[in-house]
Amino acid sequence: MKRSRSDDDQQDSLDLLLDTVSNVFGGVMFLTLLAALLILARGSSSVDEPESEQSIETTKPVNTTLLEAEARRTAVALETQKRMLERLDPDGSLSEKVQRLSSLESTLMLARRHARRADGKLDSQEQARLDQQAAESDLEGQIEALEKEIAEQENQAKQMRSQSERTVQFRPLTRSQTGEAVLLLRYGRWYSLLTSEDPGSLNREDFFLLRDSGGVTRVTPKPHRGHPVNDASLSQLTMFLKANFSNQQYHVVIAVWDDSFTEFNPLKDALVESGYQYRTLPCDSSSRLSNQYAADAYVQ
Repeated sequence: MKRSRSDDDQQDSLDLLLDTVSNVFGGVMFLTLLAALLILARGSSSVDEPESEQSIETTKPVNTTLLEAEARRTAVALETQKRMLERLDPDGSLSEKVQRLSSLESTLMLARRHARRADGKLDSQEQARLDQQAAESDLEGQIEALEKEIAEQENQAKQMRSQSERTVQFRPLTRSQTGEAVLLLRYGRWYSLLTSEDPGSLNREDFFLLRDSGGVTRVTPKPHRGHPVNDASLSQLTMFLKANFSNQQYHVVIAVWDDSFTEFNPLKDALVESGYQYRTLPCDSSSRLSNQYAADAYVQ
């Protein structure tokens, strides 16, 4: 099979050289095969027993003659191809180019093989990059969800704070010469120190007596006693105050602990609505109350 030829002279010479080399190699192979056939044919004739001298003399091996003729023709063709090859490539440069071309083709095949391997590595790296991007996107989604949850919790905290906080406008302080009715706010409950306007009517049901000597009485409220701060108990408180401590003669002292700040506003509002002035007395866990009168008290 001959190669297709271009218009370029060098390419034509190269193609012609390749055709010649192919024909020479083909001729060599044919001669080798022909010689093998001749050896087989002659060996077979020598092994067979002669039937008769007449048949040996008169019978001519036609097949052997044809093979010899074909061998001579092939040898002539090979010689012609060889002379043509010497004429086309006297210095052997085309042969070197053919060998160089074969080497380049082998190198190209190796390069393509390496390129395919490199493409495979690039594909795996690209997949790893895509997996990393997917993981980053998932983390970003989790972060966004957490930020949203935190924002919602902050909004809830602000709403709870706005509901629990109140802006109070205090009335101006005035000096009072009236007596004091003492109320306590602790444990989320209110306590009345006295049961009546009599200074000796200590509310022993709701208080522990810590000291009662030298004209000084100190008490602390019982956690399980007192009254929860609600509408019903505040109504009961105002009725008790009006019955025992006139708002014309008494003001109310509210001793408030830090665990009952939330209950302060409802209690204060109920007192103001009932016409009572008040003053506050902040306390902590170490505070103990006594029945000493506070001179020059400022109320509001």
